[in-house]
Amino acid sequence: MSEHEAARLRARIETFLIADPQREVSEDGEFLFHLATTRFRLEESRGKLLLHLWSPERNWVRRVAGITRESSERLVLEVERFGRAKPGRLVVARARAGRPGLAPGRAAARRAYSGWLRRLLERECPGARLEGVSTAADLKRSFSGLYTRARLRLGEQWWGAVGMNAGESAAAADGLLSHALLWFDWNRRRYPERAWAGLKLFLPAGRTQTTSSRLACLAAGRLRVELYATDEEEFACRRVDERDCGNLDARLAPARHADEVRAAESSAVERIRALAPDEIEEVVPAGGRELSLRVRGLEFARSAGGQVSYGVGPRQRVLTRESLNELEALIERLRRERAPGGSAKSPFYRLQPERWLESLVRRHPEAIDPRLVAERLYRQVPALAAGERSVADLLGATRDGQLVVIELKASADLHLPVQGLDYWLRVRWHQERGELARFGYFSGLNLKPAPPELLLVAPALQFHPTTESIVEYLAPEVRVTLVGLNEDWRRSLRVVFRRGRG
Repeated sequence: MSEHEAARLRARIETFLIADPQREVSEDGEFLFHLATTRFRLEESRGKLLLHLWSPERNWVRRVAGITRESSERLVLEVERFGRAKPGRLVVARARAGRPGLAPGRAAARRAYSGWLRRLLERECPGARLEGVSTAADLKRSFSGLYTRARLRLGEQWWGAVGMNAGESAAAADGLLSHALLWFDWNRRRYPERAWAGLKLFLPAGRTQTTSSRLACLAAGRLRVELYATDEEEFACRRVDERDCGNLDARLAPARHADEVRAAESSAVERIRALAPDEIEEVVPAGGRELSLRVRGLEFARSAGGQVSYGVGPRQRVLTRESLNELEALIERLRRERAPGGSAKSPFYRLQPERWLESLVRRHPEAIDPRLVAERLYRQVPALAAGERSVADLLGATRDGQLVVIELKASADLHLPVQGLDYWLRVRWHQERGELARFGYFSGLNLKPAPPELLLVAPALQFHPTTESIVEYLAPEVRVTLVGLNEDWRRSLRVVFRRGRG
């Protein structure tokens, strides 16, 4: 193919690869990569196009001969492997729930764990009545097939037991509490004649810290929760003391840190900033030493040590004098496509909606709560050890010193309440130790000692139906308000409803 054809082909493939990180890559029917954990590079050389994919597990290179099929959901490439005459078929598409060789193994592991948990409960709770042991998913009620559930009668009291095997992901472990609370709430409503005491939760050893830290903020008057760390090989479990969760995994950098990074990188990004001074945002990622340049929340360049790299998504290039025109074209495309009037078909419009929403709230926090001002609003302070999350964390304070934690989500998420709780816990931890003021935050403002308020903010129709059910199980000191926004929030922010607990 000509160099012009190779360049056009590269652009089409790049656009598809960055559009949706939930897609996966397979070659001739064999699963290779999940894009969420994969980086890529496309290289043109004398009319040839090379695709390089790599992850912590593998490294993969193929020559791309062409696109054989393309739709909004699926891209099929003809690829050539070095040393092989016959071309292969590369497919990039949404992850399938039943990928061959994966789902059957997981299903078997979950069935085996279900029996394991039954035997453990029978041993640990002799004489108890056990019923309803199940791993069946129920989408209508948001019951996940990841977890084994059982009802347990101990004397005159009933308990819910929920557990997960060691083969599941860390994200599944962190998600157990939300699902357990929903299932417990459903049982209370279905069997109101029973005296429901609480939940017994079983997680693999080493996976309990996130859940343990959350337990102290549940409403003790509504349920008791016991957490156990399990060892399937040893057929053992031990009670976890939720009061001993250690230091929360949050980092608090001095308030001046972000200003120091901006000053250090200012000369390197000055020319870039001048291309769209009203639209380019400068963000210092939590605890980092780099400066991120963004258009409506979407990063397109990053400066570190005076060197600038650019690109949207996992593909990055070092900025040189020769590539400056390409960067200018990228910025212009972002200004055009990642705009309130842009097309929803553009990947730049769809990517990272939480970051877009965050950029709007940071500029106009009074649209969310008239007590807030932009000068007293911080991003990811303190920073969770997990780094960037699928929700956006903001910390503000009212004019009279009340701390306000803001959790932003652009789409329905069952876990929004506990994700907000995670951030609230860390803010509260630093607040109680006087570290916010000591590290230079909210200078000149006398912060109240009262616990932070927690605002869960999302488009009004994008709150998950279970959100309020989970919120009702949080402790009274966690003062939660649901803030529903207009669906066309990209054009301007407007509160449709504001709903407190109870």
